[in-house]
Amino acid sequence: MRKLSSLILMFLLFHVLNAQEAEWDFKYNLISNTEIELIMNIQVPDSFHMYSFDQAPGGPIPAEVVFNPVSGVSAKGNIIAVTPPREYFDDVFNIQIRDFGGKAVWKQRFTIPENKEIVISGSYSYQLCMDDGMCINPFPRDFSITIPATNPSTPKTPISKTIEQVDTVSEALQIDDIQNDMADLEQSVIQENAMHQHKESTKNMTIWWIFIAGFIGGLLAFLTPCVFPMVPMTVSLFMKKSRSVGVRDALIFGFSIIVIYITLGLLITGIYGAPALNELSTSIVFNIIFFAIFLLFAISFFGAFELTLPASWVNYMDKKTDTTSGLVSVFFMAFTLVLVSFSCTAMIIGTLLVESVVTGSLLGPFVGMLGFSIALALPFTVLALFPSLLQSLPKSGGWLNSVKVVLGFIELGLALKFLSKADLVAGWGILPRDVFLAIWIVLMVLLGLYILGKIRFTHDSEVKTVSTSRFLLALASFAFALYLVPGLFGAPLSSLSGYLPPLTTQKFDLYTPLLNTSHVQPVQTIENKDTKKYAEHFDCPFNLNCFFDYEQGLAYAKKQGKPVLLDFTGKGCENCRKIEMNVWSKPEVLSLLQNEYVVISLYVDSRISLPKSEQRVEHYEGREYAIKTIGQHWSYFMMTNYHTLSQPYYVILDGNGNRLVEPIAYNEAQYSEQFVAFLKKGLERIANL
Repeated sequence: MRKLSSLILMFLLFHVLNAQEAEWDFKYNLISNTEIELIMNIQVPDSFHMYSFDQAPGGPIPAEVVFNPVSGVSAKGNIIAVTPPREYFDDVFNIQIRDFGGKAVWKQRFTIPENKEIVISGSYSYQLCMDDGMCINPFPRDFSITIPATNPSTPKTPISKTIEQVDTVSEALQIDDIQNDMADLEQSVIQENAMHQHKESTKNMTIWWIFIAGFIGGLLAFLTPCVFPMVPMTVSLFMKKSRSVGVRDALIFGFSIIVIYITLGLLITGIYGAPALNELSTSIVFNIIFFAIFLLFAISFFGAFELTLPASWVNYMDKKTDTTSGLVSVFFMAFTLVLVSFSCTAMIIGTLLVESVVTGSLLGPFVGMLGFSIALALPFTVLALFPSLLQSLPKSGGWLNSVKVVLGFIELGLALKFLSKADLVAGWGILPRDVFLAIWIVLMVLLGLYILGKIRFTHDSEVKTVSTSRFLLALASFAFALYLVPGLFGAPLSSLSGYLPPLTTQKFDLYTPLLNTSHVQPVQTIENKDTKKYAEHFDCPFNLNCFFDYEQGLAYAKKQGKPVLLDFTGKGCENCRKIEMNVWSKPEVLSLLQNEYVVISLYVDSRISLPKSEQRVEHYEGREYAIKTIGQHWSYFMMTNYHTLSQPYYVILDGNGNRLVEPIAYNEAQYSEQFVAFLKKGLERIANL
C-alpha cells in the first residue's frame, strides 16, 4: 500500500510539474510594407520566474528564441524586452540576475520582402525556477507564424495576427489583447508589470540594506574630523535663542540636512534612470571606474590629499547664513555644514552612491541618502534638544583622524569587489579567489596593526597607550583576517559568498584534497578522464570520480559492484551548488560518495549539442520532443523514467538500473543528516540483494 501511494504521489507530482510551462503567444505588427514587429507574449506560471534572454553567462540558463533562416527576411537588432525584468545580485553565482515573472512581452523587428507571403518560424527554450531554488527545464517548443503578402496599397496601421503554433498553447489562461498602438502596449505592460516584478522575497531586501548602509555611513561621517568638532559650535548657536525658537531651529537644521542629501540621491536617479542603473551594475567599464573611485577615496582617507569643494562655494553659503534670517538662515547653515564637511563625507557618500547604483534599484540612491542624512542630522538635533548630553561627548583629538584611516582600509577592501566583478564578466582571470582573499587578509592585518599604533601615517598622533576600544577593534580585525585564512586553501567561507569570487576561480586548493585524503580510501578509477563521455564539458566537485553519461556510469558501477547515486543537476541550478558546498563537503558524505557509490551527474540544462547521430525526435504522452542537446537528452530521460523535471534530484540504483530507495529532492537533501541516512539506506538495500 505504501509503494502504491508513493507511485500515485509521484504520478501527481509529475503532472503538476509538467503543467508548469510558460504560455507563449506570438503576434505581429505591420510597421511598413517592408518591416514587421514580432511580439512575444509570455505568461510565466505563478511562483516561478524565467531568466531573461540576455542573462549574463556564468549563471542560470537564459531563455532563448531561435529563428529559422528565411530568404529575404533579416532581423533588425536583437530581442527587446518591453516588460522590464527583475534584477538582483545573486550570491551563489556572484553575478547580476535578470528574470521575469507573471506576464512578459518581448519584441523583435524584421525586414521582409514586399508583396510576398512569408513564414517566420523557430523554437524557444527557457528555464523556470522558484525563489527557493527548485528549477524546471521544459522542452523547447517550435512556433510558426504566417505574414501575408504586402503591397503598396496595404495600410500602415499595425495589424495583429495570432500564431499558428506547432504546440497548442493552453487556453485556460488568456493573455490580454495587444493594442495596435505600440505606445499603448508598452505603457500598459509596464504598469501591469510594476505590480508583479518586484514581489518581495529574501533577495528583494536590497533596499533595506541600502538604507541600513546609509545610516551606518552617516554615523561614521559624524565621527570624522570634518564634522565632529563642529557639534559644540553648531549646538551653541541654537542654545543662545529662546527654548522654543532653539528647538524649532534645531529641527529645521536637521530636516534641511536630510533634504539636501536626498536631493542629491534624486539627482543621481534622475540622471541615470532605472535602465541605466541596471546596466551599470554589470558593466565592465563602470566597475573598473568604481574600483578607481574607491581607490582614490582610500588614498585620500590615508592623508595623501584632501578632496575639497571650491572655497568660494563655502564662503557664499556662509555669507547667505549671515545675511538672511529665520528659517532660511538655518537652511543655509545646514548647507554650509554639508560643504565644509565634504572632504570627509565625500568618500562615504561616494561609496554609498556607487553601492546603491550597482544594485540596479531605481530607489537605491534616494534611500541610501535618506539613511545617511538621518544618521548625520540626528546627533545635531538630539544634542540641541538635550544640550546636557554635550558633556558626555569625547573631546576632539587624534582619534578622529584614526577614524578616517580605518575608513580608508575599508574602502580598499570594497574596491576589490568591483575589480573582481569586472574580472569575472570579462573573463580575464587576474583576481582569482585566493588572490582576492590574500589581499583582504593583508589589509585586515595592517588595519589591526594601525589601530594598535604600530603603523602611523603623517597626520597621526603617537599612540602611547592602547585603550580598551582600540584593543577590541584591533582584535576584531585580526580575528576576521584569521577567519579568511582557510579560504586560501579552498574552505567555502559561505558567509562571504556574495563578496568573494567563485571557488572555481581558485587554483590553489588544498581543502578538497585534504577532505578526500582524510576520510576517503583510494579507489579504482577509470584510467583517463578523456575516456569519460562528456568529461570535457563538466567537472565533479571535490575531485569525485563521477560520470556524466548514464550508460557508462551504470556499466562501471556494475563492474565495481557498487550502487549508483544518480544526480540530476544543472549548470544554472543554485540549490545544486548549495548541496555540493554545504552537504557533499561533509566528511561523512564525501567518504560515502567516493568509496561506496558511483556518482552519475546528468546536466539537464546543458545546451551543448549532441552528436548528429544521437539527435532525434521522441514522442511521449501525445507530445513530440526534439532531442538535440545533452540537456534535452537527460531531461527526456528524467521525465520518462522519474516523472519530474526539478533539480536537484537524487536517485539510488543498483548496477542494473533498479531503484533501491525513494528519491529525494532539495528539501530533504539540504540536511546532511538526512542525506547520509539516504545514502546508508541505499547501501543496506544493495547488501540485501
